[in-house]
Amino acid sequence: MKLKTLIPKSEARKIVIKRRSEFSASDFQSKIKLISDRFIATDDFVNAKRIHTYISTRPGEIDTRKLVDYMVECGKQVIIPKLNKKTGKFNRANFISWDHMVKNSDGYLEPNVGIDEDLSDVDLIIVPAIAVSVLGQRIGHGGGYYDKLLKNTFATKVVLAFEFQVFDYIESNLHDVRIDKIITELRIINTRPPINRSSEPL
Repeated sequence: MKLKTLIPKSEARKIVIKRRSEFSASDFQSKIKLISDRFIATDDFVNAKRIHTYISTRPGEIDTRKLVDYMVECGKQVIIPKLNKKTGKFNRANFISWDHMVKNSDGYLEPNVGIDEDLSDVDLIIVPAIAVSVLGQRIGHGGGYYDKLLKNTFATKVVLAFEFQVFDYIESNLHDVRIDKIITELRIINTRPPINRSSEPL
């Protein structure tokens, strides 16, 4: 059996940046459209009443702004993270309109007011990632904020990613929270496939 090569986090970031530079702006837009269409066709999206999502601001991120508008049109409650720097955790805030969004001290869009950290009513979370593995390992932007948030919810955790961000096996730590699904322009990866009971010994 061929062993999977473990990619260190720093190396995965370099590989993704290099791969990203090989695509034009039009390539990105066509890929984002495919990813978004694949995502909104999933049962996870269709059945979700409350969706927690980041607002895309960083280079190379999947654009979530059009998705947010579509969620609102579909009558879904959209929840946006608002960073509480005192606690080092995200508070939740309901998306009202783009007019109620402001740039924080780091230059990222977030709601005016955060409520609390309770995510018990959230059905689906769209999680940002620099890189992911088919096993659900995720590399974020290094703050650890999302790992803290994801530990407090049983909601389905989805990463929208370009195919070049997906690896077989990447470095992870004990505090890293694995995601459940990856949706790319080519496929949907279930990182927690159901157990095949028929193959178990009697």
